[in-house]
Amino acid sequence: MEQSKSSRKVTVEYTDPSGIYTVISEDLQKRLPLRNLYWNSATRPLRSISSLHIELVQAGSSTSSSDPSERVDSVGRHGAAENAEDKDNRPGSGVGVKKERRHQIPGLRQTPYLKIFFLRCSDVESYRANYRKQIREWIKGNTLPTQSTASVNTQGFHDAFEWLIVHVVLPDDGRSISRASTTSKSENQNGLGGSSAVVEKLRADFNGSSKTAVDRVALVQITRGAQTGQNQVSSDGWEDFIAKTKSLILSSFDLRVTQYEEDIKEREAQRNIPGWNFNTFFVLKEGLAKGFESIGLVEDALNGYRELAVGLNTIIEGRDDKEQHREHFKHFTDDLSATLKNALQSEESHNREDRQTVTTNSVTHDRNARENRHILGANILDADRKPFREMILANEISVFDFQCYLFAREASLLLRLANATVPSDDDGSASGAPSDIPSKAASSESQNLLLLAEVCRQAIEFFSAAGRMIRDDLRSSVHPLSKGHTSGSPTTLSIFDGPIEDIIASWTYSACQCILDATNVLSLQTQLQPLLRSLKPTEEGHAHANNYFGRSTREELPRRTSSLPKSTHASPKPLSPDEFPSITSLDAVRLLPPVSSQTGTQELAAQHAELVILKRRIIVSVGDRSTDTSIKRAILAGRLSLSASDLEDISLDDTSSKLGRPEGSAKVSHESAANGIQGRELNHNLRSESSFRQAYEDLTMMALALNVLGGRRRSAESLTKDLAVIRYRLHDYISAASYFRQLSSFYYNNDWTRLEVPMLDLYAKCLKHINRWEDFCRIGLQIVAKTTRRQTLLPTPTELQAQNGPLNVDHYLQEVIDISSSLERPVSTPLHLHFEGVHLDPYIKHLDEEDGFRMSLEVRNIMSAAVEAQGIRVKLVSIEEEQRRDIWVTNQGPDLLQIGLNVIILQSTVMCPAWYRVERIEIRSANIVFTHDATSEASFDRLATSDGIPQLNSKRVLVWPDEKALEARLSLCKTIYLGKPRSIEILISSGRNKVSHGKLSVRACSAGLRLQTAETDVVSRNCLILQKAQAGNIEFGALDAQSNTIFRVPYSIESDLLKIKVRVEVSYTVEGQGYQYSCIGELPIQLPLSVNVQDSFQERSLFSNFKIDTANSMPMRIGDYTMHSTQAFQVALPPLCSAPLTIFAHQPLSLVAKIRQGRPETVDTQTSLPPDRMLMLRIKYACVEHEISTAVEDALTVALINSDFPDLSRLLVTVLGKSLRSSLSLQDLETIGLLGEIQTNSFEQQLWQPVLNGLHPDRREKVAKLLASWQADNSATALPQAIDSRNVLELMVPFEIPEIPIVVTGRLETFNCGGGPGEGRFAAMDHSLLAELSLSYSRHWSKSTDVGSEKYALNITYEVHASPEMWLIGGQRKGHFSAKEGEVRRFPIILLPQKTGHLLYPLVEVHATKTRKSHRQSKDREVEPDDIVSCEMDYLDQGDSILIVRDLSSSTVSLESSGPGGGAWLVESRSRSER
Repeated sequence: MEQSKSSRKVTVEYTDPSGIYTVISEDLQKRLPLRNLYWNSATRPLRSISSLHIELVQAGSSTSSSDPSERVDSVGRHGAAENAEDKDNRPGSGVGVKKERRHQIPGLRQTPYLKIFFLRCSDVESYRANYRKQIREWIKGNTLPTQSTASVNTQGFHDAFEWLIVHVVLPDDGRSISRASTTSKSENQNGLGGSSAVVEKLRADFNGSSKTAVDRVALVQITRGAQTGQNQVSSDGWEDFIAKTKSLILSSFDLRVTQYEEDIKEREAQRNIPGWNFNTFFVLKEGLAKGFESIGLVEDALNGYRELAVGLNTIIEGRDDKEQHREHFKHFTDDLSATLKNALQSEESHNREDRQTVTTNSVTHDRNARENRHILGANILDADRKPFREMILANEISVFDFQCYLFAREASLLLRLANATVPSDDDGSASGAPSDIPSKAASSESQNLLLLAEVCRQAIEFFSAAGRMIRDDLRSSVHPLSKGHTSGSPTTLSIFDGPIEDIIASWTYSACQCILDATNVLSLQTQLQPLLRSLKPTEEGHAHANNYFGRSTREELPRRTSSLPKSTHASPKPLSPDEFPSITSLDAVRLLPPVSSQTGTQELAAQHAELVILKRRIIVSVGDRSTDTSIKRAILAGRLSLSASDLEDISLDDTSSKLGRPEGSAKVSHESAANGIQGRELNHNLRSESSFRQAYEDLTMMALALNVLGGRRRSAESLTKDLAVIRYRLHDYISAASYFRQLSSFYYNNDWTRLEVPMLDLYAKCLKHINRWEDFCRIGLQIVAKTTRRQTLLPTPTELQAQNGPLNVDHYLQEVIDISSSLERPVSTPLHLHFEGVHLDPYIKHLDEEDGFRMSLEVRNIMSAAVEAQGIRVKLVSIEEEQRRDIWVTNQGPDLLQIGLNVIILQSTVMCPAWYRVERIEIRSANIVFTHDATSEASFDRLATSDGIPQLNSKRVLVWPDEKALEARLSLCKTIYLGKPRSIEILISSGRNKVSHGKLSVRACSAGLRLQTAETDVVSRNCLILQKAQAGNIEFGALDAQSNTIFRVPYSIESDLLKIKVRVEVSYTVEGQGYQYSCIGELPIQLPLSVNVQDSFQERSLFSNFKIDTANSMPMRIGDYTMHSTQAFQVALPPLCSAPLTIFAHQPLSLVAKIRQGRPETVDTQTSLPPDRMLMLRIKYACVEHEISTAVEDALTVALINSDFPDLSRLLVTVLGKSLRSSLSLQDLETIGLLGEIQTNSFEQQLWQPVLNGLHPDRREKVAKLLASWQADNSATALPQAIDSRNVLELMVPFEIPEIPIVVTGRLETFNCGGGPGEGRFAAMDHSLLAELSLSYSRHWSKSTDVGSEKYALNITYEVHASPEMWLIGGQRKGHFSAKEGEVRRFPIILLPQKTGHLLYPLVEVHATKTRKSHRQSKDREVEPDDIVSCEMDYLDQGDSILIVRDLSSSTVSLESSGPGGGAWLVESRSRSER
């Protein structure tokens, strides 16, 4: 029978009568396997075959022969070459092929696809005489009738093949041809003359005569190298030979496929005909699948086997209506039946012998198991371990064998697609390529891990069904094995149940290991090794891990061997607690990054984990049936639902039946109990308690690592639980605690209470044993919470509660509280796990006769006992960005929280007006803190109860001070001195409090603001500053009740800021009780006024024009201004016509001050400026916006004080002021400034809605009505006539009288013009005006004595200029002169007007320079900057004008129409000079 590995190649038969094959075999193997074949079928899409392995078989030899001398395959292994001169290889000998009878079932034999005849012939004459007849007989004897006759018999196409004649030419053949033939000399030199003639003769004799005939003759020429002397092959001949070989193989393959498909279709149609046999149909269809496999189309072959598997399952499960189809299968499997028989005989022998004999028989039994490993599934992937196809044809195959064969074939094809390595008994491995091809193991990068994972998945599904099939198979074989029992009776079945289950376990265990070995890859090992080292860093653990890896994939490395005998019965050393993972090692395993990102690694690891878990389940199930009490103890220790009290010590010598076994069964050891167990590894794992525990832990850790690598977190956590329970039962509390710690969060997040509570109980006991009290308190609180909250959801007790009784929750709670008192730091636990119905009243109430507020908190205790709370507090966090402040509202003493609803009063002495939200709730009992973070939305849902209690974040808390409480306000200093540091003022109103002492903390909230608290001063002088050395803190003394104290703090800024923010906190003590008030103020630091000055000098007076304007376009009210005289200057200011005076944008106030030198009547003695040149302008003003706010706030304050809500005055007035400042526009402010009143009914009603939401509903409606009534009664509020003193600001503007060296006085006097001194001057057009410019200078406004002295000479340059469209200037319009102080110099000028009308006099511009008198001035000398003297011009005629009229005194006009022009015409005119 053909082996399955033969179907992986295409057989090619060759005939070599000339013995030439040994010469060309080496060159032929270099071109194998065949590459890049394309099969195009009429019924299938185009198929691409990357490589095709062929097996060359010499004619006359059996294809199944294992003798290497008779075969050669596509990788070059062939037998010893036969002698070319052997008489058996001479022409005519051994050519004829013995006719073989074709089997009636097609596809059963492995037949060649191509037959080749190798010919060596020197010339045509030799060919005709010796070879032509021989070739003709070879073709006749080796071709099918369909290929040699015209009549086509389609049934012969199952073994269709093609034939090819290959003519081989050697180098020696060319010289013999040149001597014997008459061909040309050039042809003889190349040795091609005779060969070409022979090839042409072959084609003429054996190729068809039609144009479409296939060329079946090929020429291969071998030449000798010129230098090396070695044979060289002509590439042209080989390429033609290889191309024809591929074409002919595909041609015969296509014929076979077509014939198989037609036969399969015909047999499928006969399914319902009586006598139809599925086994025969299976062999037929499998022939097609094997053909696909041999040609390299593995996917098509796999689909064929899957279709056969579906057909087999249809018959087995009875879905096919023909019951007779199942009669073609054997009812049981012979080798399984024999195994069961041996197990029963072994049991009988063990019952008659003592323990020593039992041990000897056990060793013998293990030896027998090793000899029959193929029965137990160790070679499940080997489809050749039995003659399956012969058994199928003979209808002697069982359902179990049939399914095993199909699974082996499908798995082998998948492994071949995955390029994997399959273990076998022959050579240790069989690759996806043919097993007899010597090649290195495929690298993990070239393997398809997804297909390997698919193999594992199908194996797991098959093993589940195989267990049922083995059980049914063995039960079917019970009748011939049982003696004295009725077949099928319950007694009979109960006798065989134990051995049957053991056989199933043995088979499944070995099959799992076989699949693991077959699908193991190096990349998976590389990633698993660090995981296993983290889980179990011991050499023994590494040795057990190697059992999973199976054979080493690095076959090229030498293996170490030893001559010492190996001990197979040595008990492994129990592990110490130090050898198990630490608390952090399991985290490291889960967080370990993968070494490789090869596709499919995760899927393959997950499937391997399933196989390892199946192996673990097998040893547990076998151990559970064992009579060994130590194995029983190990199994019971791994079950979470049993307590330590269930583990009883059972004496092996006790004759009592504690485990439900017959008397005397306790003396039976484990080896005698599990007689059906076969396999060295499984027997070793079940030999003792330590072996079982070691194997169980190793398999669990391996599965854990594989699940982590496969991304199955929940499965990994479940396996961690198993390890934790085992370590706890073995009193390894440190290792158990490390596992339990990882599991606590997993069960909590998945809400698995039934498993979580027992697990937490064990975890707490572990922590208690290792004295980790902080973790014990935390876990104990979780147990209390889980137990109390889930009692209503779990009316039926769990398995743990049914066996051990309910947990003592009260004991846990009290123990945790007692232990926590000795801890260094508190233990925090979520509040919602122990309390429900948490509700905080969002409306505050002020304390009576003291500052602060109180709130009420409702909480329901759902624990089984009352809890004494030493501290209960709620954290309020401001929701306003500018007011980031926290307030803790706490209880005043210990409160006993009874079971059920409790109401706690909380209060706070910290006042920081703002909107708040609840962020945190804490209840502290001893050192246990029950906390709730209100920022997490998930916690809101936990605190919400079925009673509809609102969530904590649904309400905001409004905090505001009482009207009698202490208050602090910020403002800018009311007096602003330009040029000096500015300050802020902090007003502290003590209210009803008599403060003993306090501390003022000032913090800058703006970038670049620096507060100089060390220079703080008290303005009111009614309080003493005790200490101010600490930055930002000012300690002050006592304050009387109802007193106001102002602290002035200087500041500086490092950047341009328009506003600054300052936080103020006042901590004060009243009668020993501490209080705190905090607020944030935003102050605009931009000056609201801008002052500009322009000076105009005269000889004895100075006129300064001050322009006072708004800097921010907001209306301002000027109350007063003053400028005091000094010792050097006398100042005169015009009085303010109406006070206050309102100025607007682009409408400044112009103030002209007359300043004269001399001793004044009043002198400003308060100024610290230099008395000679400095003056001070003081302006008192107020912003219209502040006036509006003060007026409206005062009106609302009066209304609230006279109402039932005086405590709301600070709250509502503050809200009104902020709303006014944010809602009034510049246009509104200008309108109010002009009209002098404000319309309060223009405010929207929504102004009050936000603040009303913060009041209690009982007061909200009443306050709303009060505000609406006040707004209606005060629809128009008038601004006060006088500025309110609270809003008066004072701006002090210092300025210096400039020093001018000289003041030039000039006058332009005209002579020939009309008009007098008191009348307007006029002149005639076209007449020149005679004028005289007089200039003089004075040094009255300068202290310098250099100018005009004996050392320096003063030169004055003047220039008269005017617009050429108005004047033409003649005479000395430009010149310079030198004169003494007070001396008048005159210069004549002629003016010629250019147009009529009022014309301004020309302007005069002067410049002054000084020179040393000893220095001779040159005209070309440039004036240096040091020589220029600053001067001012007092031009007396500046701004004066003269009327220019036409030069006519009278005109006579004629109006007669008879004139020359026919109309009016000028008769006469006289000028003014003629008058």
